[in-house]
Amino acid sequence: MPMFSISPNVTAGFDRLQQLLVDLRVGDEIRVAEAARASGLSEHVCLAMLEGLERAGLMAQADTHRFVRRRLDFV
Repeated sequence: MPMFSISPNVTAGFDRLQQLLVDLRVGDEIRVAEAARASGLSEHVCLAMLEGLERAGLMAQADTHRFVRRRLDFV
C-alpha cells in the first residue's frame, strides 16, 4: 500500500505540463502563468518545475517568470 496517493487531477495536471514542455522547441519561451493555465497546476508548482529544469540545463530563466527552452549539451 502506498504511503500517500496523488489526486487524479494533480496527476492529469502534471501530464498536461509534461506535454506542454515536450512540445517546446529550442528557443521557445514559456511563462509560469501560461504553464499554470495550461496544466491546471498552481503557479508555485509550475515555477518549481521550471526552476528544476533550469538546474538540469533544459531551460534558461529569461526573467522572474519567463523561461526559454535550451538545447541539451551532451559531453
